[in-house]
Amino acid sequence: MTFLNRRQFLKCSAIASLALLPCSLLSGRRAGASPVAPEDNYYLSNRKELTGAFQEVVRGASQFLEPDLGPERTGKIARDALANFDVLLPELPNVGGQKNLIASIVPIAAWYVALYGPMRENGKTAEDVGRIIYELNRLQFQSMSEPQSHAMSEKLFSQKYVDKMREWASWTQKKEYPANWVARFVPGAGTDFDYGVDYTECALVKYLNARRVPELAPYVCLNDFPASRAYQSGLQRAGTIAMGDRLCDFRYKKGRAVIQDWSTEINRIRQAAK
Repeated sequence: MTFLNRRQFLKCSAIASLALLPCSLLSGRRAGASPVAPEDNYYLSNRKELTGAFQEVVRGASQFLEPDLGPERTGKIARDALANFDVLLPELPNVGGQKNLIASIVPIAAWYVALYGPMRENGKTAEDVGRIIYELNRLQFQSMSEPQSHAMSEKLFSQKYVDKMREWASWTQKKEYPANWVARFVPGAGTDFDYGVDYTECALVKYLNARRVPELAPYVCLNDFPASRAYQSGLQRAGTIAMGDRLCDFRYKKGRAVIQDWSTEINRIRQAAK
């Protein structure tokens, strides 16, 4: 990703949970291009921005938790989550560092892990963690102005962006990094969609499986819908690897209404968790 300050990172990468729409894809850098910093130090090189973004998430989560748990228990959850994230950050998997256009998404999975332990100790579930982060994302995206949404939509369907997405997907198929995503670009098919991406391997699912908390993965995926609604990118998706499907089939159409959200997907997640 391009180097961002905390506010930019939070707005553009972390809050967005963008499995397809990272800020760096809108920059001039090519997938697989030489990194600005050593790839094995990617997360540590961006520690300040990554930690600052998670601090914002914890502040938001605390507002949801305090009415139920009270200030003392909520405060301990917040402190423990921040301490957890500090430990998790340098251990995040190598997906190519700044060579990877969506490496900045990997720390989002660590948000869930960092919060899950202390929340679970206070009687909360994976669904509770997922719902809080989803609501924080949804509220953030709802605050976007119409001109901002329109501008992002125009960028995401520009030929420059589409070409970068195609190039990035091709790069992932080299499988240089076992922890990385593996994706295939899907050209538009008539009036059904403008373009799509099929993910056959997901870095976030791999990470959460390695941390032995696979139950968190489906909730991470849900954030793609409020992001797409805000960016007017018309996401439709029939399945995800997190839910045991063969692939994640992202299909985008400019201006199409996004009808999937927490309410349409949660029952399937609950059934799968039984």
